[in-house]
Amino acid sequence: RLPAPGRQLAVGGLVGSSDAVLVASLATRFPTRFILVVTDALPDAERWLADIETLAELPVALYPPREGFGEAEPHMEVAGERVETLERLMRGDLRILFTTSRAILEKTRMARALAHLRVELRKGGVHKLGELAKHLEAIGFERVPMVDDVAQFSIRGGIFDVYSFGMADPVRAEFWGDEIVDLKHFDLNSQRSTRAVDFALVLPVDGHVPEDDAA
Repeated sequence: RLPAPGRQLAVGGLVGSSDAVLVASLATRFPTRFILVVTDALPDAERWLADIETLAELPVALYPPREGFGEAEPHMEVAGERVETLERLMRGDLRILFTTSRAILEKTRMARALAHLRVELRKGGVHKLGELAKHLEAIGFERVPMVDDVAQFSIRGGIFDVYSFGMADPVRAEFWGDEIVDLKHFDLNSQRSTRAVDFALVLPVDGHVPEDDAA
């Protein structure tokens, strides 16, 4: 059972993964509730995540603390997981969120600005390549001759390649003027287009919020 609003219920004596069993049971019994699990350290949060994923098929995610100083996270893996989790949280796609006491104390402007910073690519959509490139650089992407890692993009004539956090594979958009006439995933090793896709979401790099989007 859950305590009444404004009250707390202490639970002790939970050994091994029995704490995760309890949370999985509560999430199953109360399907409309959002559950936040805060741990002292990141390894504990990662253990919780692994246990819950084994116990129940629920939309869960980890929001790790920064590993660097300042608002911009220098480690791409951490930056990607943080912004992916925030994006899922903002659209209501999570039932259980795991994080640490330090992570919830860290201030970030990303959550408020995320809706304005993300870029949606669709076949038939219209974007000016120059403005698109300027925006991606402002939100932490690196412009390169050829994309070979996350948080990178390239432009060759009317071909726009981008690899964002949350993408299983990088995406290639073929432009005719300002219109996207073809949108496909491509292979990093061969650089050849693979399967077609109708929609691709480009997420900003954690900590890179232009001042105009900070309010």
